[in-house]
Amino acid sequence: MLNRESTFRVWLGFVKVLLAVGQRLAEAGVLVIKRFDGDGFKLLHGMQVCNPPVSRISALGVYLPERVVDNHEIARMVEGPKEVKLMLPALISRITGCQSRHYAAPGTSPSDLAIAAIRQLLDRSKIPLASIDTLIFSSTDMDTLEPATANIVQQKLGIRLINSFDVTNACNSFLQAMNLANSLIATGAAARVLICSGEIGSYVCNRKVESLADLDIKLGGLTLGDGGAAMVMERSDGRSGLIEINLKNVGEHWELCHVPETTDWRQREGGVIHGWFYLKMSKLAVVAREMTQQYFEEYKNYRKEAYDEREVFHSLDLIVPHQISRRFVEWIARGISPKSLPKLSITAHLYGNTASTAIPLALDKLIQEGRTSLGSGHQALLYGAASGFSIGHLRVIL
Repeated sequence: MLNRESTFRVWLGFVKVLLAVGQRLAEAGVLVIKRFDGDGFKLLHGMQVCNPPVSRISALGVYLPERVVDNHEIARMVEGPKEVKLMLPALISRITGCQSRHYAAPGTSPSDLAIAAIRQLLDRSKIPLASIDTLIFSSTDMDTLEPATANIVQQKLGIRLINSFDVTNACNSFLQAMNLANSLIATGAAARVLICSGEIGSYVCNRKVESLADLDIKLGGLTLGDGGAAMVMERSDGRSGLIEINLKNVGEHWELCHVPETTDWRQREGGVIHGWFYLKMSKLAVVAREMTQQYFEEYKNYRKEAYDEREVFHSLDLIVPHQISRRFVEWIARGISPKSLPKLSITAHLYGNTASTAIPLALDKLIQEGRTSLGSGHQALLYGAASGFSIGHLRVIL
């Protein structure tokens, strides 16, 4: 029978074995994701913390259609009273900050925009297409309801056999795909993941505006733009990659923003989808502001407790938020800290709201301007806000 000292030695030996196994798993990039379960944190509860990082961004590509549509052209496209059309350019600019957006040519599909972004990624990175083992199409838009648009992208790329599928979570679709790619890489289920998206907001924009009051649900659609984005994620070198992942949905607000415009289309005669974009802007703006304020208050407290950071963005080099509108993005920055404004990437005034492609487009713009690069070691906060209401962030070392 073991005495107390012998029992302790056995227990200590067992702990050493567990630590050794854990170290080996960490070195292999497996099962190193921890959950943050701190008391008093509602929106951050369950946040994934990866230390060291499991996966990294190894390549990025984007695409914007050639046609640029400014607010005056949008006003000309609108069907409605003359007085509304005359006021519209200034109204869009004042309320949202949007000045222009890119529109794809008629007949373009979401997969076409995704393919264009992938082509740019491959040209830039020289990554062999044959080395991709997982393909994720992550968008609010799609070529068909069935099958997954990832199949169509796969065919257009000439890939015969691969694990391909769609992930969708409104404007946070791309971030959600990055979350999933990180998990697949962590478990060894994937080694090199290609994430892509194509958004054609111009297709769902309802330009029949009967009155100024009508703009409360249609103004948001007039700021939508088209674009494509692609990213490759692979195993981290231990220095760069995703270090925080937190994505949450508060489903009670889903009726404030949706496509199609009529949510009861299945119950109507004929059961036909009329795919207009619906956004109750006044109400969703209140939800987005309240949730964002609460989110960053929690995040400030978390960084202070975990890292002794008095200024939450002191250790951040870049802030890349979803581009709901220029006004909203600027409000986020001012609400968090006036010092964060120089670190901000804003594209909403140029591209409009390009849904799931907005964050990769904004990140790419920073790279093209020479403000950062993949492999720079800069820390960036990718902040997502989407219909649902969906909220969250990914913190990444580039």
